[in-house]
Amino acid sequence: MKKSVITAAIIILASISCFGQYDEKSLYYCYLGQDKKLWKEYVTKTPWLSIDNNERQRLMNYEYGYIAYAISQYPSEAKQMLETFNQHINSMAGKMPESTRMTYMAAAASYAASINKITILSNGPKAYSYSAKAVELDNKNPYALTLRGSVYFYCPTAFGGDKTKALKLLKNAEHIYRNTGDTIHNWNYRSVQMVIAQCYEKTGQKDKAIEKCRMILKEEPDFAYIRDCYLPELLGLKSRNENHPQNIGATFISSIDQ
Repeated sequence: MKKSVITAAIIILASISCFGQYDEKSLYYCYLGQDKKLWKEYVTKTPWLSIDNNERQRLMNYEYGYIAYAISQYPSEAKQMLETFNQHINSMAGKMPESTRMTYMAAAASYAASINKITILSNGPKAYSYSAKAVELDNKNPYALTLRGSVYFYCPTAFGGDKTKALKLLKNAEHIYRNTGDTIHNWNYRSVQMVIAQCYEKTGQKDKAIEKCRMILKEEPDFAYIRDCYLPELLGLKSRNENHPQNIGATFISSIDQ
């Protein structure tokens, strides 16, 4: 009996130690430094069946972010991760905010279109429909607003794209993060700020894009992509690297516009 208690305690302590390295601060600074190795470890090594509901929701948020990156860097790996992500989405019906789950469904559809361009005509409308439903369910959900904004921004006008609506939704998401104080070690917050800057640029407001980048760096000087790539590109100090993961993966549905 005593031996089993000790064994159980060791397992618990090992588990705490394991998950400790995947705290929000560590994962956040990996995002800023463009080093996704820890993200990959977290999303691939965390045992889904052994974690509670809150940790599952947290894990899904990092799956959501990592797959967008992996599609441009490791497409075959991303395909398997997407299958797992879809399983998690389905298993969480009724166990998480439906608006967020619908946001992930929209993202999954766009990822599928990115991985297999042949499916754009089927998955593109799904991303559009699911993202609309997510906002309809909760128009104060910054995840839903960010994804819907991305859909409007990157979707061709003929298929419902609207860059003015996109910018409004993205700025609303940023505003909600700020108002709720959900900005500390939050990669989603920094991501939406980045997409706002890109949205300004693509709508002919380059000066505002530059201003936004400088504001981001004032708040977070360690944001490597903004500091070392995007802002220098906007200022004409270096040529645009179209193959950079953030340039291709800033949106969750970039393939729909191709």
